[in-house]
Amino acid sequence: MNFRLLFAAMFLVSCASWQPLGSYELQSQRNFDRDFYECVCEATVDGADNKEQVFDDCMKARGYQQI
Repeated sequence: MNFRLLFAAMFLVSCASWQPLGSYELQSQRNFDRDFYECVCEATVDGADNKEQVFDDCMKARGYQQI
């Protein structure tokens, strides 16, 4: 009986998360915002004729795909 109680307690403790709810989504949004901003800056600096292509290539290099 004590073994089952100990197992249940260990299971519940292992399921606890130390991250607040939504922190992964917030971090992902922050990463996307940073990457987007940096690619916009890169496209603005790199040339007048192919800004869209430079931006697309920058975002692809960071792992994003155009939908």
